[in-house]
Amino acid sequence: MITFQEDDEDEIQFSRLIIILFGRIEELETTLEASIEPVEGTPLFLDDSRAQHYTVSGYAYGQLSVATGCIAALKQMMVREDEETVHLVASPFGAYALVRNALDAAATALWLLEPVNGTLRIKRRLLLGVDEARKTALFRQTLEQPSLKAARLTRLQEVARLAGLEHWDPLREKLPSMTQMLRALERWHSGRVVLPWLAAWQLASGHAHGKLWAQLASNEMKEIQETRTEIGAQFQMAIRYGMLATLLKEAVQLTTTAGARYLELANGQTQIRP
Repeated sequence: MITFQEDDEDEIQFSRLIIILFGRIEELETTLEASIEPVEGTPLFLDDSRAQHYTVSGYAYGQLSVATGCIAALKQMMVREDEETVHLVASPFGAYALVRNALDAAATALWLLEPVNGTLRIKRRLLLGVDEARKTALFRQTLEQPSLKAARLTRLQEVARLAGLEHWDPLREKLPSMTQMLRALERWHSGRVVLPWLAAWQLASGHAHGKLWAQLASNEMKEIQETRTEIGAQFQMAIRYGMLATLLKEAVQLTTTAGARYLELANGQTQIRP
């Protein structure tokens, strides 16, 4: 792969913003680690008491860990530092897939936690459990292994009854798609919005699936010398730090918003600012 030394001042500034965003995620990880277990009497503690084997806090914390972990992995992939300098090195491929994963997990966490009513949070947790059971069954079917779906779905119905939801069947409701979740969550989007969360996820998803439209919309095309002909030329694709910083900023904001909501419900106070 051909590499380029970036000399555009705007791109250099965007690379510095990316470093700052990585730092925000590290701070969030540290803060969340202190609140893995909800404080007694808090909304999440009460939710978990009602659905002990399918806890709201456990699933939400797990999704937040996925989101922060993906961004931490992106930092490990990109950052090169020694005692004196910090450099960013990035391929046009791969980075956006991690951003997309972070957006996906953070949106799931915020969607699960956003209801004011604990009963609604428990219902959403059980809907996620149904989705997990069905997708696990499809995977096992591919491997030609026995399906455990029926037993798991029956157990989820039992958990609903034990949680006081005897008149509600989690198998009769449908988990919203990520597109639907992100549209509904946009009201949580604060500050100056450059890209709606849904648009950021769509663009990052295009990259994750290798779509040409996403690559052309995001990356820089550098013409390779002495390749031009009457009908065109060959180009080397390079990442644009400005676009990566834009999508990463949205992923970090969505993750910190979900993290703030988790902390509010788990210990009664918001310790971070989205």
